[in-house]
Amino acid sequence: MTPFGRAILWRTLISVGIALLLGVIVSEGSFYLQRTQLDRKPDEFDLVVPPGTADRIQAGLAVPSLPQDMTFVEGDVIVVKNEDSVSHQLGPIWVPAGSTGRLVLEKPNTYTLSCSFQPSQRLGLEVRPRLTAGIRFQGLLAVAAPTSVLVWLYLIVISPLPSAAAEEGQRK
Repeated sequence: MTPFGRAILWRTLISVGIALLLGVIVSEGSFYLQRTQLDRKPDEFDLVVPPGTADRIQAGLAVPSLPQDMTFVEGDVIVVKNEDSVSHQLGPIWVPAGSTGRLVLEKPNTYTLSCSFQPSQRLGLEVRPRLTAGIRFQGLLAVAAPTSVLVWLYLIVISPLPSAAAEEGQRK
């Protein structure tokens, strides 16, 4: 391999190594600093409709134990436990009085579901994607790819590549 080829290969390896190191620091550091409930396994959440909810809703009163909006990750399950004397609905599930219904949140999206146990008759749900190894790898590549190009260019500025004329002079 020529000195010129060795110089290019060496600088490429150095720039990729530096970029990967910086990418890991920046990408994983940001995931660590902004970690939320997204890096957890899917879970079940109980949503209890207390007795007398239908009467409170008919009177225009909110049910204090029930939130207006909720945030979940894909794969979470909402278990609606209806302790009221009236059947209730949450989106596609119908929960008769004294029974339980399950709503599996399969796809990330923002939903507004019909909800018979809210005064507004709606319940807002935000389903976020879970933080996976693929997403973390994309974050690393998003940092490392452009950084490696910049480091490679900085290395040329700091120490220029040997010119072809200098290489010819060394061969003679």
